[in-house]
Amino acid sequence: MAHQQQQPQKRRQDLKRKECAFCEKETQYIDWKDYPLLKTHVDYFGNIRKRYLSGTCLQHQKMLRLSIERARFMAMLAYRK
Repeated sequence: MAHQQQQPQKRRQDLKRKECAFCEKETQYIDWKDYPLLKTHVDYFGNIRKRYLSGTCLQHQKMLRLSIERARFMAMLAYRK
């Protein structure tokens, strides 16, 4: 069989690094009781959204994970489906 040459993958030109919404607001603490905020960072199956999808920085992603775990423990958020 003849081998076909693979074309180089095209990269998106409009790729822009997302800014952390928590850094813009200078957030020091993410409260586990803030349901509307936590709900936006959890998908349909109850998984925490990845950093590259949500645009949060590492520091705030760790705070977000901790507050989501606390909200799950207090039965405000569902565990994973």
